[in-house]
Amino acid sequence: MPQESKAGINSNRGGEPSVDKLVPFLSYSKSNKNAARDFAERLKAEGWIDPWFDEEDILPGQVWQESVTIGVRNSHAVIILLSKIAVASEGFFQNEIRLALDTAAEKPEGTIFIIPIRLNDCDVPEMLQKYQYVDYFGSTDQKDRMYSNLIASLKVRAETLDIKFL
Repeated sequence: MPQESKAGINSNRGGEPSVDKLVPFLSYSKSNKNAARDFAERLKAEGWIDPWFDEEDILPGQVWQESVTIGVRNSHAVIILLSKIAVASEGFFQNEIRLALDTAAEKPEGTIFIIPIRLNDCDVPEMLQKYQYVDYFGSTDQKDRMYSNLIASLKVRAETLDIKFL
């Protein structure tokens, strides 16, 4: 019997995303792990979204770089969490952004795939500047408005994939 992970990726189908829930990949720098964890929980609470989050979707003993690559390539969207520290950091987070951009290049023109989210007042990397971003910082009202905008984008993406949302 096929095993299905928490992100709706069935290992017997080569890691293809589930068709009943939207699977956005959460890309973040380790310095933003708590924010990523909060986003994962908030997105799951929507009921029709099942985010790919490394803490839950990479099993002990798996090759994590390979798992991340498969996760990005097979996700329905990539949410990139940006902060001053993340933007200035060197390492795998920068590779994840490039992988997301390469994957986005394979999508039809106009597809909502990359969604940058600023967690503080940071510069958006040049390679992401063509994408509309949201500012998820400031007052609770500001964060709630921006989260609603994120959900609206994810609903547009879900509609293009015939994924039902509540």
